[in-house]
Amino acid sequence: MKYINKKPLLCFLAITLAFSLFLCSCRTKEQTESASEPNYVYSLPAAPEASEEPVSSDEPVDNGIRLVISSPAKTSLTVTDPVFTFTGTSDPAEPLTVNGAEIPRGEDGVFAYQTELNVGKNSFSFAHKGETKTYTVRYRYVIINSFAPSGAQTYPSGSTVVVNTSARKGSTVQASFNGQTIDLTRENPSDEDTGEFVSYNGVFHLPSDNAQDLNLGKISFTASHGGKSETFTSGNITCKKSDIIIDYDPNATPTGGKYINVGSGYIAEIVEYNAETFDGNVTDAALKDGSVDWSRPTNNYLPKGTLDYCSSSYVNYKDINYVTLRAGYRVYLERQDKPREGKKPVVRQYVGTLPDHNEIAAAEYVNNGSHTVITFNTLWKAPFYFDLLPQSYVNPSAQNYLVNSATYNYIDITFCYATVFTGEILIPEDDPLFKSAQIIENKTADGSSVRDITLRLFLKKQGAFYGWDSYYNENGQLCFEFLNPKAVTSNESEYGVNLDGAKILIDVGHGGIDIGAPGFDSKNHNEAIQNLFLANKIKAELESIGADVHLTRSDNSTSSTDDKITLLKSIKPDFCLAIHHNSNTKASPNGFGAYHFNAFSAKAAEYIYHQTQNSTSIYKDFIFKWHYYFMCRTTNCPVVLTENGFMSNSYDYGNIVNEEANLQKAKAITRGIADYFKSIQ
Repeated sequence: MKYINKKPLLCFLAITLAFSLFLCSCRTKEQTESASEPNYVYSLPAAPEASEEPVSSDEPVDNGIRLVISSPAKTSLTVTDPVFTFTGTSDPAEPLTVNGAEIPRGEDGVFAYQTELNVGKNSFSFAHKGETKTYTVRYRYVIINSFAPSGAQTYPSGSTVVVNTSARKGSTVQASFNGQTIDLTRENPSDEDTGEFVSYNGVFHLPSDNAQDLNLGKISFTASHGGKSETFTSGNITCKKSDIIIDYDPNATPTGGKYINVGSGYIAEIVEYNAETFDGNVTDAALKDGSVDWSRPTNNYLPKGTLDYCSSSYVNYKDINYVTLRAGYRVYLERQDKPREGKKPVVRQYVGTLPDHNEIAAAEYVNNGSHTVITFNTLWKAPFYFDLLPQSYVNPSAQNYLVNSATYNYIDITFCYATVFTGEILIPEDDPLFKSAQIIENKTADGSSVRDITLRLFLKKQGAFYGWDSYYNENGQLCFEFLNPKAVTSNESEYGVNLDGAKILIDVGHGGIDIGAPGFDSKNHNEAIQNLFLANKIKAELESIGADVHLTRSDNSTSSTDDKITLLKSIKPDFCLAIHHNSNTKASPNGFGAYHFNAFSAKAAEYIYHQTQNSTSIYKDFIFKWHYYFMCRTTNCPVVLTENGFMSNSYDYGNIVNEEANLQKAKAITRGIADYFKSIQ
């Protein structure tokens, strides 16, 4: 190795470093001592004079807007519908292509790309501003889309199981179980369903005399369509032996009316704040057409604490178990509090004995201003029927309870099993709702005895009814609470009315873990966000004319169905408005919708519908319809659910995220609410 003398080199480096440090210290000292002097060492180029021409460039300016595809959420998925829609946002200044072909978009870059899928693998490459996103959508041509029961299930002895498949329209569908094969028939064939798949139902009755638990095997579902067929099987079905001895003495059940002989000895107690009721005496034909699960405004809720004899077996429909009550109702055994997971019990069942009749005594009649409350003493907490009469509906056989006009002029409350009624219902002349009362004894089928008693309350004006609730108070008395019409005054505002003191609850749809419809920008403008945005605008308009407005949520928190009903029962509003935005798998459906459930809510929904139709220019289509939405089914006050445009339609979406359009929507809805209050004076 050749020797190198490093000493001269090291000396040179040391001198250079020392000189550099000296220069730095001098500069630092100069800058510290005279901060106002210009720093010539780090000078910047001078800014151009205002008179100079701007520097031009052929290169596009990147504004930071990127391609965002909000739906679907995954880049690879399998679907069973031949029509598929991509939605998202993009930079409107730059082209967007799918598989090389440019697609139309809104002025703000929003797009809804709808396409027909081929059977098998479909690839879509979205190219925008030098970025490419590729999606694989596999279209599986299925015949059976879903079936129930699907997993293993255990039912009590004697249960009725409604088997269901969602199969391609026009299919031949069969189910085989426990040595029996049945044809499944289309559910509600009068339903104008335009989808690819429809429901088919059939009924199996489980053994009722088994001395031990029986494993009955699996249910096999087979559907044929267009020369092809598919078969699926459920989990194992177990029929449990009955541990309950039921006395089926026919004399224990009143004859006539809605009563059903379910035996005695097994009791159902309502443990929810109330329980929705369904028709109890259903035939196999009713089970097949799906009406077993229909929510009807002619079936009332039963309050917490209600007791009745019940069947030890279940009716099971789409994995939902129903308990049949002797009064002629069915109620859920348990139900889901959406969007929360799991199920909550609706009834508690146990062995016991109930009195052989009921006795009713009028206890108190009070008008507290906002409500008229009638209180009764009862021998026990038996069920009752609640009816607005006489009232006809458009097509009850197809579950369409739309009313052309409110024709009811009295209310019937029938106390089940009641054979004695004491006391009087004295209605003062200034009562805002009722003008008189009548007690009616309903006889058994042979006319030999009283089976139950009806209290008939005559309204002061035809159709003038606004809502009701029932509950057992702290003394165990049965209370019926009727909403009085809220008095308002006219003023010179754009709405022509002063709503001072009127309580209005706005149900802000979805929220928290439930974003609702994703729309074109699921992060910033999903349905839950836009519902709250519009709700706040409506709240401001209503408050400007004196209304006391409450929201079911004021932020992006999760509000369950029970949370909302509990709040409504606590606030006791004069009006409830539910705010939602619609969505569809297809890109074309659009427009506004106003929906109601109870007959006394129809007028309120109609006013909002007409004002939105007549005083807005932001919708192309309008819908006024009866529907069984959960919030609408509450009876405490008029409830109107609005669908304020389609998140899946690019035209509607442009207005959904536009502040001025939302103000226009809010004003129209407020006009409708104002018109409703003016109409009930």
